Order: sequence, then structure tokens, then C-alpha cells
Amino acid sequence: MDAERIIFDIVPSILGLFLVGYSVVHIRRMRADFFTVIRGWIFTLFLASVVMLWVFEIAKDYLGSWSEQAHIAIDVTFVVVAIWLSVCLVALNTRYRTFSTMDHFSDWMKRHPVNIITIWGVIGLFVIVYSWAVNPQGVEVADETVLLGMVIGYLATSVVIDFILPFTNRESGLGHGTEFEVFGGMKGMALALIGIPITEFLFDVVLEYVVGYDGVNPYSWIMVGLFAAILGTVTDTRFTALIVDPEVESAKRSGFRAYDIPRGPYLMEDEKSESSVRLFSELISLPLRPDADLPVSEESASATLEFLIPRGLMVTREYPENIRENYNIQVTPIIWLTEMPGERRVAPTSLAVLTDTVIRFMESNPNSIVLLEGIEYLITFNEFRKVLRYLDSLNEVTWITKTRLLIAINPKAYDDKELALLERDRKVVKGEEGIEQLRKRFKVASGGPI
Repeated sequence: MDAERIIFDIVPSILGLFLVGYSVVHIRRMRADFFTVIRGWIFTLFLASVVMLWVFEIAKDYLGSWSEQAHIAIDVTFVVVAIWLSVCLVALNTRYRTFSTMDHFSDWMKRHPVNIITIWGVIGLFVIVYSWAVNPQGVEVADETVLLGMVIGYLATSVVIDFILPFTNRESGLGHGTEFEVFGGMKGMALALIGIPITEFLFDVVLEYVVGYDGVNPYSWIMVGLFAAILGTVTDTRFTALIVDPEVESAKRSGFRAYDIPRGPYLMEDEKSESSVRLFSELISLPLRPDADLPVSEESASATLEFLIPRGLMVTREYPENIRENYNIQVTPIIWLTEMPGERRVAPTSLAVLTDTVIRFMESNPNSIVLLEGIEYLITFNEFRKVLRYLDSLNEVTWITKTRLLIAINPKAYDDKELALLERDRKVVKGEEGIEQLRKRFKVASGGPI
């Protein structure tokens, strides 16, 4: 075994396997249930494919002539599987983003077996089977123009699909810029997933077996670098959004609500967030008075129920158990903004995860109520403009899903320009007096709004 092979094949393959092991350890340490999310399985399949490739690179000297005969077929298999997984990842983060958990995705697949993921997977499987049937040896692959054309076509079309999918999703109603913003840290992973199979095909298959280049080939080091970028995405963003199951506050409370507030985004300005949390607690726990004239009276029974007993989600910097005790919020999901890992916790630096989590909740629960508290805490870890873009992306989904989004801020924490940007495109409610005006303005009775 010469020094060139050790440096450019063996060492990077061993380092790649070490990174795979590290990623497995990291996944095991994640408190969120990694494998309840379909994207967790996509990443696992990718790990398995790179492990097989790197193990083959290390062991091919001991496999005899078979390794040379099967080398092209193995490379093609890896290239097709990896680029197909990139299509799966992009599709599951854009066009099919509402099907996040494995259970939901499996049910949807049973009802819609023909979709982008399955169609492109079947085509890729045909390319793989053809590569093993042809099984070219050494430089003879240059004569297999059909195989080369199929792989190049599959690669190029997959890249096109990856880049156009975010522009084709209209189910969520998000704009192009927002769609990419929601994609968040997954963009880096998708680009690396695209780069790895392209690198393998161009540097290993084309350069060596088609062009006949036999000099130093750094493709293994490039692939390890791209995989390290993927691993950085996993550790920085925690890879998956939190899966928040909605709950209805069913505990008995005295009285009814004689008011409601219209759907849309609200900016709740107060030095403390108590008034906003109280409003949120009332909206999710007190049903409207029985004789209220409901604006959804002509819609379905489920829409009427959602209006009477809305589902809520709260994001806060405060310890959730204190919130539940002080405001009698029993089952409504609460996400805690903290650097400590744990269930229903999001790090303040993980804006992509937080955005994805809140948007998925609003899309799955129309007419719901969401309270965001702790914006100043987010800004201490992120640039103001980045947090503003996060809030603006939620605005669009709020209108589409008919959600009431309450954003609680301390106005004294911002300068005039920042406050003006926060107030733009949102209904401003100032303190307890503003909330009381909401109650009076949108009071309801049997004869309709007063």
C-alpha cells in the first residue's frame, strides 16, 4: 500500500468514520426524539451510505479483483442514493413540510403513494440496477455512454429539483424569501448533500475512470469536509424542529369570555409580560359565552369548536412550571427558551428551529393562539435584524392560518427605529389599558358584536 493511497484514501475514510461515530453519539444525547421525525431517518440513511462507501475505500485492497469490478457500481449506487436523499430532505422541508412526524408521513404516503419522493426514488433505483447489470471494469466505463448519461442526467435533474422545490410550495402560502428563511439551517445540509455525490462522481468516476487521470486525487478529503459541514448543521440547529402536539385546556373554570380578538399579529408593549400572559390564558381557557353570535356559524362544526375552544402555544423565557402555576395553564404546550437541553426547549441561537416549530404548529392548528415572550432574550444572542426577519416570517403564516399571534416586548429595550420596525404590520397593544380596550372593542353578545 503506497503512501499516496494512505494519505488520500485511507486517512480521510478513517476520519470520516470517526465523524460518523461522533454524530451517532450526538444523536443519542439529543433529548428530542430524533427518530419520530422523518428527517431524522433521512439523515440516518445518509450516514449508512457514507459508512458503506468509506468502509469500501479502506477494505478494497483486501477484496481482490471484485473490488475493481464493482467499484463503478458501488460509486453509482452511492451517488444516486445520496442525491435522492437531498431531494427527500428539500421536499420534506418545503413542499411536504406539514408531514413532519413518521406517523403523519406514513399515513400520508399510504394515501399518496405517487409523489416526488417515490417517483424520483424509483427512477434512481432503475439507474442503480442498470449500473450493477453493466458492471463496467476500469477504463471501460468510458465506453458505457448510456450509464454515464443516466447518472449525469439524474444528478443534474436532482440539483434542479432541489433548487426549484422551495418556489413550488403554495400550501403554506409563504413567499419565496420566507420559504428559504424557514428552510433555515437545513439549507447548509442540503447543499452539502448535493456536493458530496457530485464530488464523488466527478472526481472518482469521471476523472479517474473516464478521463484516465491517475495522479493525486483529493476527492476523499473534500467529501470529509462536506460531511463535517453537515455535522455542524446537525449540532448547531439540533436538526429537527420540535414536534408540538396541541392540547385543549379542558379544566373547568368559572365564567365565560364575553369578548374575542380578531385574527392577526399583535405587538403587546409592556415593561412586563404579565398582562399578555393573562390575555393568552383567558383566550385558551375561557370559552365564549353560549349565546355569542359566532362569525363561523355557517362553517363546519370543527371550525366552530376551534373558535370556541382555541388551541394555544406559548414560547417564553420564563420557567414553564412557574407559568403554569401562576396563570393556571395546565396542558397547553410551552416552549422554554434556554441553552439547557431538554424536552420542549429551544436554544436562543436556534432561530431556524424555533421558526419551523411555531409555523408547523400554526399550519396544523388553524385559528390557534400563539404567544411569543422573551424577544429581548433572543436579540441578545442574535442580531436584531435576524430576529425581525423571524417575526416577519411568522406574520405571513399568521394571516394564512387565521392565528392570533401575540408578541410581548418591553418597549424600553429598543430605540425608536427598532420599535418602529417591530410595530410595522402589527396591531400595537400598549399595556393593560390596551388589552382592556381590546376586550371592550371586540365584546360579543347574542345579537352580534357590540
